[in-house]
Amino acid sequence: MTKTLAPLLAAALLAACSTTAPPAAAPPLATPHVVTCAFKSNGTQYEGSCQIPCMVNALAIDIDGPNPKVSCNTPPRTVAATLAKASGDNWLGTMEGKFPEDPTRFELTAGRGGAASVAKLPYGWFKLHSAQQKGDALVMTIAADKQLPPNSDDIKIIQRALQLVRDTNVWSKKDNRICLPNPQQWSLFCAMTQATEEISGGVHYRQPALQAVREVVNDVGGTRVGKHRLMDYNNHPDTTLKDIHNLLAEAQTRLEKRFR
Repeated sequence: MTKTLAPLLAAALLAACSTTAPPAAAPPLATPHVVTCAFKSNGTQYEGSCQIPCMVNALAIDIDGPNPKVSCNTPPRTVAATLAKASGDNWLGTMEGKFPEDPTRFELTAGRGGAASVAKLPYGWFKLHSAQQKGDALVMTIAADKQLPPNSDDIKIIQRALQLVRDTNVWSKKDNRICLPNPQQWSLFCAMTQATEEISGGVHYRQPALQAVREVVNDVGGTRVGKHRLMDYNNHPDTTLKDIHNLLAEAQTRLEKRFR
């Protein structure tokens, strides 16, 4: 029997399927930007793979939708993924990111008060569209047509990052994306990472606050950015502390306009 799990994988996911008829499946998504995953239980966790659409893999899905400056036509990329029950209605696992060095954290969190359940991928935070269990198999679809909007934590993260890089004495232009504990100086990337840790209790590279900063870098970075946008922009000889402050202020303004 197939079991539909909405809005999120409920706590009873691993329990035996009921004998009642399952709810109707969620309607298909009218967008090419859909992440689909298929898993099989090994008794302790689900293991399988996900299909990552080209624009999602290119990290070209912003809070307002696909980046119009990016075009992508290659087939979806298949990445390995795992998922296991965590606390409450939340689930935690791993998923390959775009780059080998990217964090692999894959998390599903339950929506509260009618809010959408969230699929936190190495490619962004998106709405969990549907999930179904049949026997030891689990399939799900994730609506990746736009990043989920920010909340109050994201505003606080930007504000805290501004405090950390408040003057040239505490700003580092030698970022290597390795953030040591209690440093004397902070790069843009490490300031955002530290602020996220303090405000949200953990670090996820695709937190809306970080995504908003990356969006601004995309607009103003020009030739200063390459593979790692925050590091490249921070370290470029032409980047000043005023540029960093303006970047964070613009990210905060954009987040406030999209505040849910």
